[in-house]
Amino acid sequence: MNQTSEIVTRFRKLGFKITPQRLGIFKLLRNNHSHPSAEDIYREILKVHPSISFTTVYKTLQTLRDLGEINELRIDPERAHYDPNVRDHAHTFCKSCGKISDLEYQPGISAKEMDNRMSADFEVHSFQVHAVGLCSQCKT
Repeated sequence: MNQTSEIVTRFRKLGFKITPQRLGIFKLLRNNHSHPSAEDIYREILKVHPSISFTTVYKTLQTLRDLGEINELRIDPERAHYDPNVRDHAHTFCKSCGKISDLEYQPGISAKEMDNRMSADFEVHSFQVHAVGLCSQCKT
């Protein structure tokens, strides 16, 4: 995720107002490694901005996703999660506690290499790899 000032500039160019609530969402996501869901972000931001609506959180996340500032992870069958680390990387998902973590494993093929191998009617923009299992705390 880019610096908050860069995101603010991009939002303004799109005609969005920069509210304290939106700034709070940007700051909450910056360097966040917990892969929060929209609900997680809403609960956290409510502590500082009690008048914020879930719709504001959700629409802000969708705009950040559309701008390429965050990745939307569809690993959890219950809900989407968000990752400000937009570099191609893998994740683990604990099917017991629901924790999502970055996986240091890097696939041997890059998105660009995948794109070169695909047919002319499919263009790869990014890829996600994830492993499903049990985290160290849940497997005991």
